[in-house]
Amino acid sequence: MGYRHAIVIVAASLAGHAPASASSADAACGQHASGVVRKVALASMRSKTPLYVIGHAGRLVKLDLASGKTTTLSDHRFDSMPTLRASADGRWLSYSGVLEGGGKTQYWLYDRRSGSERLVYEHPAWGGDIPGFSPDGRYLAISASYDTRWESTSGAGVFLFDTATARLLSVALPTKVPVREAWTATEWSQDGKLLLILVRAKLPESQFSYVGYDPASGRVETLSGHYDSQTHRHHFKRGAQRIPAAEERRPKSDEAPSSARSPGGTWRAYVERRQDSRPYQLIVANKAGVSKPVAVGSYNQCQGYTLNISGWLDERYLVYRKGMMQFLIFDAESGTTADLSGDDNAPLSFTW
Repeated sequence: MGYRHAIVIVAASLAGHAPASASSADAACGQHASGVVRKVALASMRSKTPLYVIGHAGRLVKLDLASGKTTTLSDHRFDSMPTLRASADGRWLSYSGVLEGGGKTQYWLYDRRSGSERLVYEHPAWGGDIPGFSPDGRYLAISASYDTRWESTSGAGVFLFDTATARLLSVALPTKVPVREAWTATEWSQDGKLLLILVRAKLPESQFSYVGYDPASGRVETLSGHYDSQTHRHHFKRGAQRIPAAEERRPKSDEAPSSARSPGGTWRAYVERRQDSRPYQLIVANKAGVSKPVAVGSYNQCQGYTLNISGWLDERYLVYRKGMMQFLIFDAESGTTADLSGDDNAPLSFTW
């Protein structure tokens, strides 16, 4: 069965249920207000922007809404929900996970330009962090921390895959923390010139070490930093100067901005001010101020706010999330809506 077909069947099976009440204080977990929408088949949404979808078993699928065609790009049978990240330049997709029964964590790179994939690194199962692309898309940073279930420390470390040369680089960390005790995490500087590496021993009382790596020169330097309890993130500093960090690029399915403009600025989607458990609307408005209601949501004790924006596929089609995992597409021109997925119990991660 094709992936698109499976999505439509799941969505159709839910379409017959009556929407939950807008008041979520007394609603059961998993129920939420949906409002009155004009539902149509997914096939009527003819966006030329393809979706790249990865499911809980690790199958990477390209969904072409314009033609209705689905293509399996890769299938490695991961045991748990894999990670998915896209480079800012739109060329690369990184996806990784623990192999089913294989005892390994693998990191794959898919080239949307050539339609080919490459295994860039693997290590024993567990101990891996979510990889991250540099802002220019040239490098993919991989952090692998030793896990007690590993037979040795040989797979641990911080690595960079250079997409331009297809080489994997290992970063030597200038810390005194033994590999068996080290936990590492990475992010990129805002200008993309420095990989920011956070190192901490796994003992609770251990202090953090802050390291910077310049992939262009291969230079490693010791930095300073601190944890900001308000933003819940670590800030890196060189001397007294703070090093701005790039925002993490997450899959579109994980996004939840309060407003989003279409690529050409024709439309703006926004969520009305949300207060406690009162119903609120997701609205789309054009430059002339003409607005169209998309859906009605509320606050749910289990799920939080039940409507969230994912983003615009193009100048016409908006993707939004209802509840935890149900995604829909809204046609700003016709005012119609179609289910992209419909099973709140099926993990789904996608981007475009």
